[in-house]
Amino acid sequence: MSAISAAQYNNFMISAEQIDSLYSAIPTSQAQYDSLSNSALSRGIDRYTSANYDDAVTEFRRAIGLSSFSDNAAKAYDYMAQAYLQEGNTDAAIKTYQEAIKSYPTRDAFHTSLGDIYYKQGQLSEAEAEYKAAINFNSESTDSRYGLGQVYLNSERYSEAEVQFKKVVSLSPQSSIGYYGLGQTYRKMGNYTDALTQLDKAVSLDRNFNDGFLEQGYTYADMGDMDNANSLVNTLSDNGSSLANTLTEYIYNNAAPKISMVYSTNGFDASLGPGTPVADLDSSLSTIQAAKAFTMRFAFTKEMDLVSIQNPSNWGISKATETNAGGAYNWGMPASATDVAVPALPTSVAYNPETFSADVTFTITQNTEGNGTIDPSHIMFRFYGLDAYGKAMDLTADEYSGISQIV
Repeated sequence: MSAISAAQYNNFMISAEQIDSLYSAIPTSQAQYDSLSNSALSRGIDRYTSANYDDAVTEFRRAIGLSSFSDNAAKAYDYMAQAYLQEGNTDAAIKTYQEAIKSYPTRDAFHTSLGDIYYKQGQLSEAEAEYKAAINFNSESTDSRYGLGQVYLNSERYSEAEVQFKKVVSLSPQSSIGYYGLGQTYRKMGNYTDALTQLDKAVSLDRNFNDGFLEQGYTYADMGDMDNANSLVNTLSDNGSSLANTLTEYIYNNAAPKISMVYSTNGFDASLGPGTPVADLDSSLSTIQAAKAFTMRFAFTKEMDLVSIQNPSNWGISKATETNAGGAYNWGMPASATDVAVPALPTSVAYNPETFSADVTFTITQNTEGNGTIDPSHIMFRFYGLDAYGKAMDLTADEYSGISQIV
């Protein structure tokens, strides 16, 4: 190997000034690392704002790596978790907050944010633990106490929820959320008067608090006050909120079903009065002890439970008494010896879910003399079952007779 020349050697040599310049470009203090971390954080926020979440996460990780225990890193953890949530990557968001808590175990906001994710995922035990941890580090955190109250509410631990929401009200009396939480709790407890009192306070503090209006609507619907419930639908509609549709559906589901229309499909004339010969209902009944199946079609205001409505034992057929609207069978006069029996139950019921109607079939039998009579106008039909949402019948429209119609 030949020796290099002096000129070549000089070309490989680096001056002292160049060496100093190279070293000066490498951060040598925490302040310099913090500055670089802040720059990465700023770039990440810009990308986050532009919905470029993948690149944002890269910058946030860079910010954390450059200054692992600074405020920059804390902010980067929070933004990074939110970026994952925007992408729908809940598991990564959870892991990010868990990493953040390892570095900042006493920062209550991280526990609260992690609790919020667990709550939305339905992981109530995990959410409860995080909210309690947050409160342990900051007892005046209204967000943590509100979250804990919601966990209790959804776990049906209503007295514990009430305590947390009252604490939120005492800490932040000008905020709607504490009153809203109390309103939710009292509604679940069936204490509708107190629920409305708290919800009135919530919406009075924020006239755009649509969740509060929705909860008011729920409360009125639970009370059976559908007029006020529907007025809240209008309020939500005026506010341009899609929650109007949510409340409309809730009102429909919670409204007690009614019989809306009744008619015979095969000739049972319920307008005929006392002493009507049964043969007038159908010529086949002219024969001694002949039997004829008649069908009455009952239309309902909403979808009914198939099993309930097709169970004959949930129906009643009887001769009207003085307590029934429209008066008693045979206008209260003693029954004629020729009056035929009325079946207590239908022989069958067939329900059509598309039309919300039930065909109720029952049998009338001619007597042994062939001169049987009946008062069709005072035959009372009643349904005792449930709708498709488990609601019992509206007692103002659960029975029918030809004389009283639907009552």
